Amino acid sequence: MTSDKSYLRVDYRAVYKAWLAFRKGKKPTGSIDRFAFGLENYLAHLSDELTNKSYAHGGYKEISLTEKKRRDLAVASVRDRVVHRLLYDHLLVKFDTGFDPDVWSCRTGKGLHKCLDRTQKLLRKYDASYVWRADITKFFDTVDQKVLVGCLTRRIGHDETAMWLCQEAIDSYNVQPARGIPIGNLTSQLFANIYLNEFDRYVRHTLKPQAYVRYGDDFLLFYPTRRQTRQARETAAKFLKNNLGLKLNPKNDIVIAARSGLKFLGHMITGENLAVDDYTTRRVLKRIDRHNASSYRALPLLKEARDGIDWVLVEKLDILLYN
Repeated sequence: MTSDKSYLRVDYRAVYKAWLAFRKGKKPTGSIDRFAFGLENYLAHLSDELTNKSYAHGGYKEISLTEKKRRDLAVASVRDRVVHRLLYDHLLVKFDTGFDPDVWSCRTGKGLHKCLDRTQKLLRKYDASYVWRADITKFFDTVDQKVLVGCLTRRIGHDETAMWLCQEAIDSYNVQPARGIPIGNLTSQLFANIYLNEFDRYVRHTLKPQAYVRYGDDFLLFYPTRRQTRQARETAAKFLKNNLGLKLNPKNDIVIAARSGLKFLGHMITGENLAVDDYTTRRVLKRIDRHNASSYRALPLLKEARDGIDWVLVEKLDILLYN
């Protein structure tokens, strides 16, 4: 970790900078426009509250999305989201350089596509090995808030304002007593990596696989033999349960030969090929139209799906023109 001992700034200038970062790239909405209309007063008041520690996080708007599985998003107010941005930018500097290089989620210069590319290269490099692929059951809902606070304290415990604001953000959401962080908060993305960094370190220093990849709460471990892989899985499951209060998702908890390829992050991956899985392909063919076709064509679709795009477009255009 970096040795930087700087403190979280909450003056007007810092809060205004957080607003600009929050606002960048977002489409106008009623709530954002209303906040922008009274921006100077809102930010001045928010800075005062943060300075004297009278700030209290508001409630959340619940939104449910259903794709492969249901996801319940908790969306904070614009005011609170500016605070999350302020805290996120401060914590990112403190923690990101200490994360494992093969953690690919929610990090500058990383991302899904680079994670997939890295995975494919590892499958080629260790084609005679075995892979344990797994993820966590309801990760965001089961994060132990006390453990998370402990992870934060070890790095920024000297910064009273940052710790107070982290605690305020964490306490603002409870799906069960002392557990859970909301998927909708920007800080939750970073909190997730801070929390799972405990597992990353355990993997590297204790389990010592040939290779390790993590994206969010999905991860892969490579070992020379099936027996070593299964032993690592058993040991890791105990660590996750006893130290982090997390359980493996039984549907995605598998050990497989690397040469067989695997399903990971919505893609079918082998050492030679990379393609979007069947579920995602069906969604693409259902949603594609003449406006988004170029974007969908850029996806690594299976050949059959790619060949079918033009026919789907012709059919949809025909319906549009003649009905």
